[in-house]
Amino acid sequence: MYQTQGMDFNDAGQQQVGDLIPANTIAKVVATIRPGSSGQGGWLTRSNTSDVEYLNCEFTILEGSFAKRKFWQNMTVSGGKLDERGQSKAWGITKATLRAMLDSAFGLDPDDDSPAARQKRMTQDWGAFNGLQFLAKVGIEKGKDNYADKNKLLFVLTRKNKEYAEIMFGAQGGYAPPAQQPLPMQQQTPQQQQPAAAQGSPVPTWAR
Repeated sequence: MYQTQGMDFNDAGQQQVGDLIPANTIAKVVATIRPGSSGQGGWLTRSNTSDVEYLNCEFTILEGSFAKRKFWQNMTVSGGKLDERGQSKAWGITKATLRAMLDSAFGLDPDDDSPAARQKRMTQDWGAFNGLQFLAKVGIEKGKDNYADKNKLLFVLTRKNKEYAEIMFGAQGGYAPPAQQPLPMQQQTPQQQQPAAAQGSPVPTWAR
């Protein structure tokens, strides 16, 4: 139990109201993947009610009036409804979002298909997205089944978006290579969640 004697709370932050981050807010965020002990490297979480496996993502705003505010989103990797090829429909959406996150983090033009750009879009495992900084547009998802509305990742902004350069690299605008985010984040992966199978091909099947 904490003792109040001799403790100064003047430097404590004020309480935050529970209001949602306004829709269409654009902000630099950092992603945190909360491991669920399933899938490659133990990064995925398995649904309790279906065959879905997903990335349990937390996004923290880094700058501006909403700095330190967080929102959460589950990004399906496998399972759920299938398309005509027998592949997860939701995974197609997730894969496009993850690619955009990499493009945003590394200042890549989405149309750049050069060997250097392609290399930066290849990851060792899901841990590569843990700690990744990118530019996000925040949306609001309407609550269902008596749940309250919540914020969501609406869109990932890249070099093709006019707001990208100024927010990612400062008021001077223009593009500067973001050297602050090395792609391999495997050192953050808990060792006990690294099965031997995860040490195989450097390009897992989901990324091909």
